[in-house]
Amino acid sequence: MDNITELLTFAINNGAEQVLISAGSPPVMRQKGELVFAKMDALTPENARTLIASALTSDQMKELEDERELNFTCRMTEDHQVLASAYFERGGISAVFRIVPPAVPLPTKLGLPSLMADAARASEGLLVIAAPPGHGKSTALASLVELINAEREATVLTIEERIGYPHVNKKSVVHQREVGRDTPSFSSALDAAMAQDPDVVVIDPMKDAGAVRRVLALAGRGRLVIASMEADYALEALEKLLDAAEDKDSPSVRRQLAASLILVAAIRLLPRKGGGGRVPATELLLVNAELAGLIRAGDLKALAKHMTSPEETGTWTMDSFILKLHERDLVDDEAVRRYLVDTSALES
Repeated sequence: MDNITELLTFAINNGAEQVLISAGSPPVMRQKGELVFAKMDALTPENARTLIASALTSDQMKELEDERELNFTCRMTEDHQVLASAYFERGGISAVFRIVPPAVPLPTKLGLPSLMADAARASEGLLVIAAPPGHGKSTALASLVELINAEREATVLTIEERIGYPHVNKKSVVHQREVGRDTPSFSSALDAAMAQDPDVVVIDPMKDAGAVRRVLALAGRGRLVIASMEADYALEALEKLLDAAEDKDSPSVRRQLAASLILVAAIRLLPRKGGGGRVPATELLLVNAELAGLIRAGDLKALAKHMTSPEETGTWTMDSFILKLHERDLVDDEAVRRYLVDTSALES
């Protein structure tokens, strides 16, 4: 097999989410969260290089050889595109190809809490989606954009590291900008957004201090801002937001955040019991007047204590949600022990 198209077509037809290429192993597909090795000989370094090179232009291949890593996009069909990352490993070339589903699922289809959809229906403020790499934050973000697109008239501007889910205008008009191709940086695109007057701004991901400051400014000027960031838990995401603003002790930063923050939602994808994919576990921090006061005061200890409040407040911990998944027999003991912070809760 010398051409990646044949392999990716096979993967798409078999419902794979990823294809991994590296020397010393046959191609590997990730299906419903599980790794499946292709029934063929292990790839030699030359085989792996040939397969990966078949997905690249000559300019891209040169960039890969110069930079030793490259992110790129392949469009397989009108419905399917593939986000890929190639890199050098032990002197050879490896790659991960992530297959993007043809349709953007709505939040209910993904199993996300209704509070996330409710927050996306707000006319202004800040909604933060947090997750570790590979745990669905970009998919969740795209799902919320699709919800807005389906339900209301709005202009939506997305600023993305890589466009994974192309949106087709429905009730909304969705403009998608990719950093590096359509704009030099997140900060530059956010500066331009001030003049473009969108109703909704989506940032995937929000990383640096400049982006955080601009996001807070936009959210404070009557826009809804939905942003993703890398964090395991909601409180960790909130602390990172304050840290990224470079002056977490500044009352002005805390006031801005307290005034604009609607919800912080953290997501972890756990293997479903008995196979058949993964199930989302969530941790939510819904900001009310009490929590806004704690954010203004910078009292993270009190916020952590609040995370154990009853669910009626719109706030719950990842541990409590995982235990409920376990009670519903959706995840097994092994998954619970792997993802729980306080494993003693499983014994009680």
